[in-house]
Amino acid sequence: IDGDRLSDYEIIGFMFLMAVAGNETTTKLLGNAMFWGAHNKTEVRRVLSEPDRAPEWVEETLRYDTSSQLVARTAAEDIDLHGSTIGAGDKVLLLIGSANRDSEVFDDADTFRIGRSSSQKIASFGGGVHFCLGAHLARLEANIALGQFARRVADYEVDFDRCERVHSTNVRGFAALPMKVTDRHA
Repeated sequence: IDGDRLSDYEIIGFMFLMAVAGNETTTKLLGNAMFWGAHNKTEVRRVLSEPDRAPEWVEETLRYDTSSQLVARTAAEDIDLHGSTIGAGDKVLLLIGSANRDSEVFDDADTFRIGRSSSQKIASFGGGVHFCLGAHLARLEANIALGQFARRVADYEVDFDRCERVHSTNVRGFAALPMKVTDRHA
């Protein structure tokens, strides 16, 4: 752009980020969907009985318990917000998980509800120039995975006592999510 080019080092770093970040966050998204679906059986049964509703399960999981809970940014210019000023160059921590539970934006924000109105904007993939480049791929992968799961599984149970969360400052999900599934065709 305007004669500015990425160096080989920047390109390699960018590709590494895309491969690692996209894989890590999408697998955590799937685990979070399974976990909250197991906690909200009435909600997930809608998808298990109508697999084409898998995208609704994905979107509600992204809103309710997104795998990327926060991002750090540097203010490019002074920003006046709620009677205070964030100065140019100040570090800002954006709490995506909190934004997705904002009761001024989402009705009944602390309830996991598959099929929630898509007119309500989630912050999981950022926005504007900071919109996640992998957002469409992550949604596609999750929609396919959960849709296929719903086509093959009549029900499932998560062993909540044996679940292990990942200990990370910026990725929320599971290192282990043991479950039993009931095959739809058994």
